[in-house]
Amino acid sequence: MELELTHPYEAGLERVLGAFFDKGLIQEKNVRVGNRNVKIAELTRDDLSAKLVVEREVASHHELPGILASFNREWHQVRQEEHWFRKDDGEWHCEFRVHVSGVPAKIKGNMKLQGSAGECTNYVTLNVRCDVPLLGKTIARFLLEDSRAKIEQEYQATRELL
Repeated sequence: MELELTHPYEAGLERVLGAFFDKGLIQEKNVRVGNRNVKIAELTRDDLSAKLVVEREVASHHELPGILASFNREWHQVRQEEHWFRKDDGEWHCEFRVHVSGVPAKIKGNMKLQGSAGECTNYVTLNVRCDVPLLGKTIARFLLEDSRAKIEQEYQATRELL
């Protein structure tokens, strides 16, 4: 299952990219969206590429359907790895993976941050796949909708922090 989102920013590409890699802003954004035990496991950036690994505990935004009760926990350990690279002066690309401990699904996607010195837009694509017999589509649909809510919440927090 796939999800596509478009996030415009009233700030320039370098400012937004800088916020994506600012340890203080990453911590504050996670606090604002209700995550806990946030750890920046890796953060490197140069003029051509960057890597960010964030580990945190996240609560679900949606009620789990009864059929998924065996996966229900109040908090889930999440590890997100982002690999960024500069395409040109007005564009950066990212490939990311999200691992949710104890959940039998693959979550990955990409981002394309395009813009200028005054404004930019982040195009986000998220793919969720679960191969559990009979329950796979239900699990993937739940994760996709829960991820949509979390991504939108993080987007709003980032805009406020800019």
